[in-house]
Amino acid sequence: MIRGRILLVDDEETFLRSTAELLRQKQFACDEAVDGEEAAAMVKETSYDVVVADIKMPGNTELELVRQLEGQEPALPVILVTGYPSVKTAVDSVNLDVLAYLVKPIDMEEL
Repeated sequence: MIRGRILLVDDEETFLRSTAELLRQKQFACDEAVDGEEAAAMVKETSYDVVVADIKMPGNTELELVRQLEGQEPALPVILVTGYPSVKTAVDSVNLDVLAYLVKPIDMEEL
């Protein structure tokens, strides 16, 4: 039984593939996108329970994807992940009503 549908967005292929596989093993349906543009297009086509997106990637370096999703699907929860945490992105994510801000490497239980 599927526990929910997740869109995982990251331009780092190893993280993207391995995390998606771990989520699938935990019975989540998990689609993958490599940048903000692809993710926004996928959200228009498919209903997701949550988007898990990297910050430092094409189409989200200034949290553009998060802002776009807020306008496109305001009730869609977003979890941000980053290997480069900063006060600016943490504050911006709080102001954008992001569900969580996680630092890589990610603890799968926390996710």
